[in-house]
Amino acid sequence: MEAKVIETDVLVVGGGGAGFRAAIAARENNIRVLLLSKGPLARCGATPMAGADYTLDGSSLHRLGFRGDPKDNREKFFNDIVTQGYFLNNQKLVDQYVRNAPDRLRELLEWGLKVDYSEERAIDTSGINLMNVLLRRMRKAGAQVLEDTMLLDLLVQDGQVVGALGLDINTGEFIHFNCKAVIMATGGWHKAFWPNTGMRDLSGEGIAMAHRAGAEIGNMEFITFCCNVLLSPPVWRGSIAIYIMDLICGGELTNREGEVFLRKYDPYTVETGTKTEWNKSFVSFASRKEVIEGRGSPLGGVYYGTGKVSWEDFERSAMMMFPNWKYKLMDLSELCKMLRSRGKVEVGPAVEYFDGGIVVNEQFETSVRGLYAAGECILGPFGSNRICSAITEILVQGTDAGRNAAEYAAKAKTPFPDAAAFATLREVAEFPLLGKDGVRPAPLRRHIQEMAHEYLGPIRNQQGLSSFITVLDDAAATKLSSLTVSSPVRSYNKEWIDALELRNTVHLLRAAAKSALCRTESRGVHFRKDHPYTDNDHWVRESVVRLVDGNLCVTSRPITVTTMTPPKGLLPFLDMMKMMMESRSDVGGAH
Repeated sequence: MEAKVIETDVLVVGGGGAGFRAAIAARENNIRVLLLSKGPLARCGATPMAGADYTLDGSSLHRLGFRGDPKDNREKFFNDIVTQGYFLNNQKLVDQYVRNAPDRLRELLEWGLKVDYSEERAIDTSGINLMNVLLRRMRKAGAQVLEDTMLLDLLVQDGQVVGALGLDINTGEFIHFNCKAVIMATGGWHKAFWPNTGMRDLSGEGIAMAHRAGAEIGNMEFITFCCNVLLSPPVWRGSIAIYIMDLICGGELTNREGEVFLRKYDPYTVETGTKTEWNKSFVSFASRKEVIEGRGSPLGGVYYGTGKVSWEDFERSAMMMFPNWKYKLMDLSELCKMLRSRGKVEVGPAVEYFDGGIVVNEQFETSVRGLYAAGECILGPFGSNRICSAITEILVQGTDAGRNAAEYAAKAKTPFPDAAAFATLREVAEFPLLGKDGVRPAPLRRHIQEMAHEYLGPIRNQQGLSSFITVLDDAAATKLSSLTVSSPVRSYNKEWIDALELRNTVHLLRAAAKSALCRTESRGVHFRKDHPYTDNDHWVRESVVRLVDGNLCVTSRPITVTTMTPPKGLLPFLDMMKMMMESRSDVGGAH
């Protein structure tokens, strides 16, 4: 099949907030900008489903007319992000996040963003509202868009991005993109795990493509799990409704024996670690520990119930967020009945956010000329534990990435991609359509997803990681090259898309598992049962994964420090967690 050819100056990959904001910023340079959305425009990826809170320092929020704490300041906000990231943050990116957050919010308000309510360090809106605002602005700016288009690989010549191969999902037609610059804004890789809290199109292709193209990726071992995610019944599996409900209404977690297991821990850690953003790290760890030690529920979680909270008080609080027991088009009335009868529901940790990704500098450039990245797909500002909003991250970074990529493209020469290189990429992509009696993508994907949840979850050890790496290495060496689909039809072939995605998720899982094995300490959202200490003498370093002759090579490098010097010493994981919690400012240091 002959491929369609499309030329542009800047190709933005990703239909979420980071991609939209990058496209808007790039168009300010009056160059050609094309945005690719893997699904329906403004309705795919993580952003539309977000809460969506936008965090910034309280004094700036107050100056914008909201109830932000005027005693807060950017220095305190910076301090909280760095200390609660366990000092693994790139402090230049933290400064950029804190410094530019007020301007990005001011723009959104001018563009018509509706704010539902405000807190000491945040305003809250909805993901749909945010995407609608950005979509209107992007159309006004004149950026071109392609919906239902999946990018498959980048074309690099002489160390420079010159093009990319795409797939029209609806027709199965290949597209050759000739471009001067590419901005990866593809979000996380939730689809590598089961269960997960993300949209099913988040398979990590942007990170994997950038890595294959020659960029470095880093801190892949730091994966945030959301606690109290519904595991049953299947229709609710992956919903964070209980996570939100617990924050608003209170409640109680118990293990299989009926024990309120959080009572085993330090009271301060429990209080802070259940009522702030710290709950994702602490409660996920504590819940998983119950499962590993044989006290979990049948589906590998724990139980949530109303506990000592009266039903009247519980329901009154719940109705503030779940009117008529509805949440994001989900009918939770049956959940209401279960909780009202003092029943319990199974919950547990599920993957929610990725702290590592493509290595970029402060201009959001990778080591490949013309390749930029922004948002959750990069090794960003949060170190080993995110306690602030990813919405702020995607908008702040998307803006700078778009501007910088546009400036680069305005000066770059028009590329002439090699037709033979495009042909090679097409052959690789078409292979699953041509094979017979090979490995089907779905069962292999589910097997790998479940192993990822088991061995790359909130608690890890050498034996589990090594076993998982063996499975992944085998999949990469043999099974991926044997993937076949049941139908050769190209138009909206879901099984073919699954096969293409699986290549990327296996690649990223291998990088993450190898990085987790190399990091012989516990820090942030990475806990090694066989190395239960936070080692500030040897491991205040970023993990870096390079692709050398097809092999993943894990090394490390010093963190980027500007004003805050990391501490020294060795501390038990929970003691270090408590110390980080205690370092919070008195103006909502964790959100």
